[in-house]
Amino acid sequence: MSGTESAGRRAVAYFQRPGYRRMLQAIWRKYEALGRIGGRAVVENVTEEESEAIGSFFGWNVRPGDTVTIPLALFEEELRASAFAIGLVELYRLLESEPLLTRSERRLLQDGEWRRFLLDIRNSAGDRRSPAVDEWLSDLETGGTASCRVLRDLFHTDRDLALLTAGIVVRTLEFLFGGGRQGASPEIRLPVLAARVSGDAHALDVHQPAGRMLLSILREKIHGENHGDSAFGEEEATDDTGSGTLATRETYRRFGILDDDVSSIIHWLVPQPGQPVLPKVWSLRQVEAAERFPSCSRIYAVENPAVFSTIADLIPLSFRMDEAPLALLCTSGPASAAAIRWIQRCLEVSGEECRLFYSGDFDLKGLTMGMTLAKLFPDRFTPWRFGGDTYLSAARSLPGPKLDDNEISRLEKWRVSWDSDLCAQMVEVGRKVHQESFVELLAEDVLRSLHGLW
Repeated sequence: MSGTESAGRRAVAYFQRPGYRRMLQAIWRKYEALGRIGGRAVVENVTEEESEAIGSFFGWNVRPGDTVTIPLALFEEELRASAFAIGLVELYRLLESEPLLTRSERRLLQDGEWRRFLLDIRNSAGDRRSPAVDEWLSDLETGGTASCRVLRDLFHTDRDLALLTAGIVVRTLEFLFGGGRQGASPEIRLPVLAARVSGDAHALDVHQPAGRMLLSILREKIHGENHGDSAFGEEEATDDTGSGTLATRETYRRFGILDDDVSSIIHWLVPQPGQPVLPKVWSLRQVEAAERFPSCSRIYAVENPAVFSTIADLIPLSFRMDEAPLALLCTSGPASAAAIRWIQRCLEVSGEECRLFYSGDFDLKGLTMGMTLAKLFPDRFTPWRFGGDTYLSAARSLPGPKLDDNEISRLEKWRVSWDSDLCAQMVEVGRKVHQESFVELLAEDVLRSLHGLW
């Protein structure tokens, strides 16, 4: 059983408890009425069983007889952050074995113009269709999948473009799965595939409708239909974090589609006694192709190039090394796919004692990066000068730019795993703090580690 299937089974067992029944029904009704994840579901006069269940899930103090108001956006956020890692639409499909449709979607399925549109797609696909194309066309007729929603939205704004886009998807599916194939053979780069099926090398980019539909279809093939509803929301279409890029890349590669592996880069340095202190710059292609990888005692990762270079400037040419060398990385902002893959490969060869120390800016991007690494490497991640003590000390002496209202609002909802008070402290102070403000402390830590003192 895959991890996704196991999480799905646990979610079903968890939410099938009677204490959640009325809460979920209220959430489903609100979603169906609004047509989006928004608004608030209300559960009046909760029972003791309901108060325990709802209070346990949200961490609220709920008493029998209370009226509980549940923002759908908060429920979605808590669901995705939970061990189940799913959204409310996917949860409905798991529990009810059918898609959760909004009222407008139910009306659309009965709409004659939509049905004529689907018939036009079938006719343009021809009679000799592969099973993969037939399966997708059937999904469009039942509605509820991520690709159906993308196509429906496009249909409402530009019917001709929607028909053209559906044709691109059909030709792509035929290329990948026609004749009993299970993907491209030989492998093909995504822009080359896009040009071959459409004449436009960018038609299958994840920001384009055909690209979004293709990716959701491929994810459904890997994870099963239950993954489809939340497989490709708008937020994922713009997810350029390294972890998101790697996950997307692995999906493509399962079906013989190769992506850009040279634009993503990582700056890294593994100091050796008597050797010039010269950082290397590798692309993702080089990271994956390297036959030998350095075994390290510690990995120090910083967010900013100036911090990386300042620390490198202070590393002496000669020093005594009694253990495996340390590594210094620069992610240059949010960690790229190359950075994350470099860390993965280094940890694989370095043994369980090797730790990943991360230091970033005290702002939304820096915290997001820390949360990403903490989630990817939960047993190895260690915050490095990245807690409330460092923040407050730096903010008092060298406060950075003000946090704007949107940043404050988001921080009020956040809590990072390594310091439960950090986000609240940042809200109270209202200032960002950049790594450059305390780079001397970071350099001191690396030098002490280099000499076996820390």
